[in-house]
Amino acid sequence: TLEFPQYTRPAEFRGMRVPDILLSGNHAKIDQWRADHSKKIKNK
Repeated sequence: TLEFPQYTRPAEFRGMRVPDILLSGNHAKIDQWRADHSKKIKNK
């Protein structure tokens, strides 16, 4: 099973930023983002 990208702190590392949705605290939107990105990885 492929999962969504995993992020942790800090919010920016080597010029790459964690998507704002993941820092928002809105769990419903975070779950949707994870589901969408799991599908993208699976379809590659």
